[in-house]
Amino acid sequence: MMPIDWGAVKAEIERLEGRWTDALLDFCAIESEAGRPNELERAAAMTADFLQRVGATTRTIRNGDAPPLVVGEIGPADAPVLNAVQHYDVQPVGDLALWTTPPYEPEVRDGRVFARGATDNKGELVVRLWALDALAGAGVDLPCRIRFLVEGEEESGSPHLDELLDTDDDLRRARHTLGEGGGVDEQGRPIVDCGVRGIVMLELSVRTLSKEVHSGAATIFPNAAARMVAALSTLVGPDGEPAWAGLETGRLPLTDAARAAARALPLEWLDDYREEFGIRSFVGRLDGPDVFEADLGNPTFNIQGLWSGETGPSARNIVPAEATARIDARLVPDQDPDAIQQALRAHLDARGFEDVEVRPIESTARAYWSDLADPFVDAVAEAVEAAFEAPAVRVVSSPGTAPMYQVCATHRVPMAFIGAADLRNNAHAPDESFSMATGSRAALAFLRLLDNISDLPRRDA
Repeated sequence: MMPIDWGAVKAEIERLEGRWTDALLDFCAIESEAGRPNELERAAAMTADFLQRVGATTRTIRNGDAPPLVVGEIGPADAPVLNAVQHYDVQPVGDLALWTTPPYEPEVRDGRVFARGATDNKGELVVRLWALDALAGAGVDLPCRIRFLVEGEEESGSPHLDELLDTDDDLRRARHTLGEGGGVDEQGRPIVDCGVRGIVMLELSVRTLSKEVHSGAATIFPNAAARMVAALSTLVGPDGEPAWAGLETGRLPLTDAARAAARALPLEWLDDYREEFGIRSFVGRLDGPDVFEADLGNPTFNIQGLWSGETGPSARNIVPAEATARIDARLVPDQDPDAIQQALRAHLDARGFEDVEVRPIESTARAYWSDLADPFVDAVAEAVEAAFEAPAVRVVSSPGTAPMYQVCATHRVPMAFIGAADLRNNAHAPDESFSMATGSRAALAFLRLLDNISDLPRRDA
């Protein structure tokens, strides 16, 4: 194979930026949230159309009423396969009043596309298609085969993905897997995430009265909000750290290599977090490398929301009859979400909170981490360093969850995330945005990765 003229490829990426910015604007105008089947179908159809534009052969796999899995394949049939795992569904928009412009009326401001899904994950998918378009425009043949697996339920925990993948044994067979997106830090260093956390999301509820009662009776009538707060207080320590028995069930400790990698992360990231998010102190009063070790090596406990009684603008003096809390725990290898839920139930029962009901919401997922020493991780790091012209930062795991276990675990396929996210992208929050300039570098990194993995030694899938 002839050496690739990366200067020509980069010029082609720059030339095509306007085309793929317009494509992203069209994509982000689709309100592809869970519970909107028509919009999800539109997003799936646009995904297939985009893949076909760059020369991929596509098929749409269905399972009942679930949003379809769009599969697109491109490249030599006998070449190493890279599974590119993406999604076309998006998070709910939340409070519209917090958005500068409507979330489904995409707008470009200062080189950033503002819209729900702009970063997570529509922008990251567009980047990879933009890259393939540029490679073809530069007259370069693909050095490997790419299989896009683009689902429509990632933000809901991918409840049907296993069933969709089970329709074809080959869908999980790959030499390597690239996750939905990664990013860069405030110093412009590309981040290589080498794993994802698992998750279990639960709703707690308690009822103390058959109906609300006048607050003058608060001396003798049990308050559901107070009962819920009491239960939650057993789960969290005084400095915000998880304190419930069983959260670490099944947890594998960090390996020496993973711990060393965590403790070697840039300390300036802590200052970036403090500035961007207004943090006075980290949970557990941790500081320095201890923050990173805890962040990467420990399961999390998070109270997403808590509601009960009167929350409207006018006072209504009542004793709440019912209270609800929504919580999640992000898991590390080898934790089983079902075992974590059972541990929570046992914790509450042992402390006299048998009346607090626990029920799962959305789907669970298991963690999946690659070996930091895998040659694929080296290939990824070399690709992003060349594209971003800065040293890569290898991170044991992304803080978030993606369906890497479902896609990779069967054949122990190594995976990594690279992409264009930054601290200003506001994924899952109001004013979500995506930098097209950073996206162009991520497109180049994707192409350099394809070239790198074509030279890696074969491994059994």
